[in-house]
Amino acid sequence: MNDDRRREWEERHRRGTHAGPPSPFIVAALDAIARRGQAAPARRRALDLACGSGRHACVLASRGYRVVAVDYAYAAVAALRARARGLAIDGLVADVTTWPLPSARFDVVVVVDFLERALLPALRAAVAPGGVLVMETFMVGQERHGHPRNPLYLLRPGELLAACGDWTVLLAHEGETPGAVPACRAGIAAARPAALVDSAEPFGSYPA
Repeated sequence: MNDDRRREWEERHRRGTHAGPPSPFIVAALDAIARRGQAAPARRRALDLACGSGRHACVLASRGYRVVAVDYAYAAVAALRARARGLAIDGLVADVTTWPLPSARFDVVVVVDFLERALLPALRAAVAPGGVLVMETFMVGQERHGHPRNPLYLLRPGELLAACGDWTVLLAHEGETPGAVPACRAGIAAARPAALVDSAEPFGSYPA
């Protein structure tokens, strides 16, 4: 990531422009995971990649997960550490495009409003057998509403479903989302089989 983009991202987080409530889709996905009713470790592990100020990391921790939350903006992680006192969250400042993702480590991996297609195989591999990958970001059509407009940064229709085609889809959506600010988004919650050799191929690249 270039220095200008890093400074812009830091400034956004210093202004608090990325704070807000969790995505309704992420909350619904976590509800769907809870309804699976499978035996879980006493302390489940979750990863919130490109976590921003931690709106989803806090939700995960409140639901009993031990969370690793990673973002390259120091201001974002500092805000998360301030709001997460008493919660089981480890906030890390790192460039997620180069941070080494551990293999088969996390019961849930969450990625919201960030798309780095080349990371998809590593994200899939980071999900423990039986765990769930939860992703949501902008898709084609968002250029009508605002940032991002570059088609390289927008999911194509059906792209997440294709990327997780060999996993069990618990929840998915794509299209225009309701609300005061319209947006075109796609999301998926897909469970890795309990025994799987992951051979996913990269499907491109998108910076937040």
